[in-house]
Amino acid sequence: MPYCIKGFQENLAEKPELLMMGMSALTYRVGNRVIKAINVWEEQPGITKDNILATRNEANIFLILRSHPRIVECISVDPALEYIELRYYPDGNLKDHVAKYRDEISEADTRRWARQMIEGVEYIHTMGVRHSDLRLDQWLLDPDMNARLTDFNGSGFDGDPSLGISGSKAVGVEVTSHYLPRDPCPDNTTTSDLFALGSCLYELLAGERPYHGLDDEAIDALYRSSTFPPVEHLWLGKIIIGFWKTEFASAQDAIQRAEQLYEL
Repeated sequence: MPYCIKGFQENLAEKPELLMMGMSALTYRVGNRVIKAINVWEEQPGITKDNILATRNEANIFLILRSHPRIVECISVDPALEYIELRYYPDGNLKDHVAKYRDEISEADTRRWARQMIEGVEYIHTMGVRHSDLRLDQWLLDPDMNARLTDFNGSGFDGDPSLGISGSKAVGVEVTSHYLPRDPCPDNTTTSDLFALGSCLYELLAGERPYHGLDDEAIDALYRSSTFPPVEHLWLGKIIIGFWKTEFASAQDAIQRAEQLYEL
């Protein structure tokens, strides 16, 4: 019996497995593929309209980013931009992997992932994309155990005239431990992404989010006073604090500095 996913044109021989029911999209696994389809709220047309926009924005971002080893593989995008077909990565996300196998993970592993995380952010920025919701669980591990950045449904982007794609303001926002204190009205920036990247690297090395255990109000107050968690004990500490203090103009600048300090 063929199966189907609402909005997805292909009849499926395998029953889809619902992986996630997000606000804007329903995410299914079908074999070695992941299909993200619009979450339609029949009785809430306003919410459905926003969900359509979020899914179309993410589809456009994958078209802009094209294929890249630091980004999850996009297999196809619906011409109407109503669904996205991605590669399924059975090893899951980096946050869960590090938590599960921390005692078995070598420094070589964390050095490789740290560089790949910075490279992924550097790449999307060169393509005019601001992720706007960076966390350690936004990187998935591919079959070679390399880190690939995912989840662009809240991202902002400049657009690509060659593809006929107009830019769009970000609608996502980081969790407080990864949030650069700022006026929330203007669009998110590469600087706010880099601040969040510092917190992601802290997660990778420390095994928890910055100021784990404090409430959002306390974390925000500390950040606004430029008070950050100690990082001297972390081998990438100078890069992490550099991101938090907005000392790097770009992720590429951070890579160059890390190469000088740590031979990253």
